[in-house]
Amino acid sequence: MVAKSRRQVAKLALLALALLLLLLAATLLCVLLIPRHRRKPLPPGPPPGNASNPDDSIVAFDFSPYLIMYKSGRVHRLDGTARCAAGVDGDTGVASKDVVIDAGTGLAARLYLPPAPGGKTKDLARLPVLVFYHGGAFVIESAFTPLYHAYLNAVSAKARVVAVSVEYRLAPEHRLPAAYDDSWRALNWVARNAAGSGPEPWLRDRGNLSRLFVAGDSAGANIAHNMAMRAGTEEGGLDGGAAIAGLLLLDPYFWGKKPVAGETTDRATRRQYEATWSFICGGRYGIDDPLVNPLSAELRRLACSRVAVTTSGLDDFRPRGLAYAAALRNSGWGGEVEQYETPGERHVYFLDRPKDPNSVKELAFVTGFLSRE
Repeated sequence: MVAKSRRQVAKLALLALALLLLLLAATLLCVLLIPRHRRKPLPPGPPPGNASNPDDSIVAFDFSPYLIMYKSGRVHRLDGTARCAAGVDGDTGVASKDVVIDAGTGLAARLYLPPAPGGKTKDLARLPVLVFYHGGAFVIESAFTPLYHAYLNAVSAKARVVAVSVEYRLAPEHRLPAAYDDSWRALNWVARNAAGSGPEPWLRDRGNLSRLFVAGDSAGANIAHNMAMRAGTEEGGLDGGAAIAGLLLLDPYFWGKKPVAGETTDRATRRQYEATWSFICGGRYGIDDPLVNPLSAELRRLACSRVAVTTSGLDDFRPRGLAYAAALRNSGWGGEVEQYETPGERHVYFLDRPKDPNSVKELAFVTGFLSRE
């Protein structure tokens, strides 16, 4: 009886082992035969916030691909945060240096001086002065980022200008009008120094204030336009009676409530642009304020004699840039308007691909505008 029971237990054990081996074989077969799908790695998450503050991980405003702002006020910039040092550029020979304009606000600039032709160091001619405002939707980038450092080196070398790239305060930490106020203060600082009443030698000794240009790309072009408007509407204008000879707007950031010809009519897109403008200025200015919609401004008061506007064929801001040029011609303003368009390109493409043939052509237009008497 005992022997029979032992035989039954042994049979059950063998049966269980066989079932286990069968299950393992089936699992292995599935692994080998069923195709495997490779999952893309997840994008990196936001940097860790303050674990003791729950608001530090709640998104208050998503301004991708530029930045994300959290309910706690923490700002995580997604682009335009790299910095590079000033010095002598190996490709162009252009020298650059950084100056502080207002230590209290952090207002600063990077200056660019092209090399003397033929290596001469005596009897150097005075050069046109270019005040440049970088783009970045008023929230990212800097006068000190590699992107703009490379661009200003190229412009200074080819146009032979003393360039001043302005480091203005960014939103949302400093919402508009902070950027406009910084930019106006920097422009007047340039005017004073180039007139000889300031200590900066590159402007005092090498700058020709009678050939003062103001320029910018995207949000920086918006700033440049508003500086020329302020020079024409503010009592006294620029310090020392300085006059802006030319205004150069590269893919300018302008918008408005009502679409102009060719502008998108998609409601979601228009709401998004309106929301981001409100974020930048903290709701202080509406989407039809002259600061962002120059079609509602008194353009005849623009304080310069020449304006150049560049547009890119695939840019959402292209139609209003074209409308701006047309409105300026019809405003009673007595200056000259030039336009340059690159078909099939996106917003400020020339910054990311400086050696592309289209970028080389646009740079030739820019430097030609700055070089003409």
